Amino acid sequence: MKLEGEYLFNGPREEVWNIVRDPDVLATCIPGTQTLKQVNENEYEGAIGVRIGPVNAAFTGKLTVSDEIPPESCTLTAEGKGAAGFARGVGHVVLEEQGSDKTLLKYTGELIIGGKLMSVGQRLIDSVGKSMINKGFETLDKTLATRLAAKS
Repeated sequence: MKLEGEYLFNGPREEVWNIVRDPDVLATCIPGTQTLKQVNENEYEGAIGVRIGPVNAAFTGKLTVSDEIPPESCTLTAEGKGAAGFARGVGHVVLEEQGSDKTLLKYTGELIIGGKLMSVGQRLIDSVGKSMINKGFETLDKTLATRLAAKS
């Protein structure tokens, strides 16, 4: 499954980078996240639960951040497995300044899913995936607004 999209954050690029790299913030912003802990500077382990159609899926796995150019870009590699199957993906994230108070996040990537989870169909998986990404970005933007207000 190909992933591609963008999201306009209401804040400066440096601040967006800081929240994207904060594991405590990410744990509250990724829908279905049960746990997320930082293992080292660029690696995280966690558990997530998702419902896709009739299938409830719980995954444990890891997320690795590489090729970082703060606060411009990074590559994310994720691997997870559970009773319903597995998921592996890699994505590239770029943050572009849009004036002094807006940041455009662009992402591209690919996700491979296997196991029982594939029985629900590609269209449903795509729909749930896009919904999770959008909800995550909206929650990150709200967290960003709260942090920026606290600094004012």
